[in-house]
Amino acid sequence: MISLVSKILATSYARLAICAGLVFGAFAAPAAAATSADTLSIWVMDNGLGSKNAMKRLVKKFYRETGIPVKLTSLSWGEAFRKITFTFADSNDVAPDVIQLGSTWVPHFAAAGTIRPIDNMISIIDTARFLGEGLRSSHIAGRPETYAVPWFIDVRGFFVNERIWRELGLDDSDFESYAHVLGVLKTIASSDLTTEVGVKVTPFTLPGKDDWAGQQCMAPFVWSHGGDFVVPAGKGYRSALLDSNTLVGLALYANIMGDAQMAPHSLFENSSDNAEGFVRSERVIHYGTSELIKQLEYPEEAGGLANSAIAKDGIKVLELPAGPHGKFSFMGGSHLALGNKKDTSKYALAEQLLAYMLRADNIDAFSRQVGFLPADRSILHIWNRDSRYSKLVAELEHSRSFPNIPEWGEVEKILINLSNNMGALFKNTKHRKKRSAALAQMVYEANAKINEILNYPDSLNGSERMHWAQHIFLQDYREIYPKSSANIIGRSELPSADEFKSWLVSSKYLLASLGAGFLVVCVIVACFRRRKK
Repeated sequence: MISLVSKILATSYARLAICAGLVFGAFAAPAAAATSADTLSIWVMDNGLGSKNAMKRLVKKFYRETGIPVKLTSLSWGEAFRKITFTFADSNDVAPDVIQLGSTWVPHFAAAGTIRPIDNMISIIDTARFLGEGLRSSHIAGRPETYAVPWFIDVRGFFVNERIWRELGLDDSDFESYAHVLGVLKTIASSDLTTEVGVKVTPFTLPGKDDWAGQQCMAPFVWSHGGDFVVPAGKGYRSALLDSNTLVGLALYANIMGDAQMAPHSLFENSSDNAEGFVRSERVIHYGTSELIKQLEYPEEAGGLANSAIAKDGIKVLELPAGPHGKFSFMGGSHLALGNKKDTSKYALAEQLLAYMLRADNIDAFSRQVGFLPADRSILHIWNRDSRYSKLVAELEHSRSFPNIPEWGEVEKILINLSNNMGALFKNTKHRKKRSAALAQMVYEANAKINEILNYPDSLNGSERMHWAQHIFLQDYREIYPKSSANIIGRSELPSADEFKSWLVSSKYLLASLGAGFLVVCVIVACFRRRKK
């Protein structure tokens, strides 16, 4: 009897629910139509594993909180710059209301009028939460307007295969300077380590072919030696490629890239290839980005690295090596901005979406899915408790971003070509002096192209600067070997011909002094004998 009553009541409630739904649906239809007209659009890039699902969740949550629907579009990084440029120029009405931009892109699109200032939102967003270096990219250099807000940080660090590092008896202190780095790389090169499938393990690699991130890899070498790519000059900027400190950093970078022992695969690989070699445990050290750590949590079927060789061996993050002018790493990342559209009717709604995306809880949720560090300092201290990320968080104190000038995109293309051309040069030219001469010419031409982009009149003597650049590229660098190197290289091993030649060159002044002293002694002895006679 009770069961029958329950069924009757359930049926009655169901009918009431259907009727109520029809009634409320009738009233809600106009509202739904109005909401549809207010649909916002947001364009973001494919930011790695988990990013698309994370964005879908954020957009659904925004709809639940506000009732405002959002159309989500995901772009590849390869197509994004071009598509953003042409969409705002040709089809402004379908351009996004909110848009993700690479940090170095912000000044370019701000100067082009693609994005609009957000100074009226500074207090709402509370930009004081964000890292100063990240906020610098949200402006055009020399102008007060704010055009974007940092979303997440892409900071590069030196990752090491933990198992191999431990087996070689290496210590963190063995990596404290670039002289130490050279010693570590040559020590690893002298080992006879192979992977489980018999591939020889190599020390390191740099991107030298068909790459897009060479400028990011060159940056720590250049900055830590006191150089830079461009510097302020008068009311604008000029190329700094031929400044002595820059040349010293570039020469060290080139020295590693072109060395068949330290980085044997550099001349044939790009950044993705570099990372894949590290993931296969074929490289001991890798200069990469933080999302690599997050990928270890995803299974292979999802495109992750949970079943990879590096997942078994473990990843250790090393502290940045120091140069004569300190320790530095490249910091990039992505910002969020508002599209500058002809139809301004949805501006207020777009600002609401931007503020929502930059809320601390939403930044944290997205960052945890993709593995990039959050740009919000209030969240970073939580990430700092995770030992996998703590050294990367600490690195932010020593990280720099590229200049926030509209011309940087064009400058960056020159630097990317320079890095790739280095790889091609070293692949085809083995003779050291010919390499140095060609490299000096290459840097000289890149310097001239950058000054042309920056509209800087360079009147300095070209031949003198070429000669000076070639001289720097021929210099040898000091090497400090780790304590464990004696067990790997062997105490009784004689230096190679190149090392012996290097020793002779570095000792030439000492030998000359000894020779001169010997001659003086001979003269004195001869004079003394003549007097005695």
